[in-house]
Amino acid sequence: MIRDKLHQRRRQARGGFTFAEMLMVLALLLVVTGVVVPPVLRMMADQPLKEAAERARSQLATVRLRALDSSAAWQLRFEPGGRRFLWMPLETTSAAAMAGATSGSVTAPTNASGGPVVGELPKGINFSSDINGVPLTIERLPQELVMGMANAYQLAQVGWSTPVTFQADGSSLDVELAVIDATNRQIRLTVRGFTGGVTVSPIEIRRRS
Repeated sequence: MIRDKLHQRRRQARGGFTFAEMLMVLALLLVVTGVVVPPVLRMMADQPLKEAAERARSQLATVRLRALDSSAAWQLRFEPGGRRFLWMPLETTSAAAMAGATSGSVTAPTNASGGPVVGELPKGINFSSDINGVPLTIERLPQELVMGMANAYQLAQVGWSTPVTFQADGSSLDVELAVIDATNRQIRLTVRGFTGGVTVSPIEIRRRS
């Protein structure tokens, strides 16, 4: 009898959680979820914009290195209000100069091997079409410049920004551009003229123009 009672008490001691204990566990889980989940969601929402800014920064740095390595000026252009960018040498030939005379002041590479390199920002992210409310100037490239490239006609129809130019010593002019997302947030990229270095801002809310 005594042994049976001991076994019964042990079985009762090993019983499940009480209702109060379960409520405490659930409350603790809710608190932990409320603390951990919002930062994770914010980080996930920020990632595409940060990735786009890093891609733009990397392209600018690449163009600067090309200028240093080749001892010649190189340029990068982007599509205000769109996702595309391209970069190429700044040198012109007489044929390119003639094409530029009919299509605006646009420079071109000296040969096919120096033709434009084209890329895009991640989906959902665009280059800003203005800086601090001031619309950016756009130019069209002569079709001869992009001839033979995929989507050559479309590239010739794009309104490109004026060039961000890096000289043979790596220097540039002070230039600011921005990448934006669908929620009116932006990251600004600033090219420092004397050094050609690029600084990247934190994520900001765009000011309404």
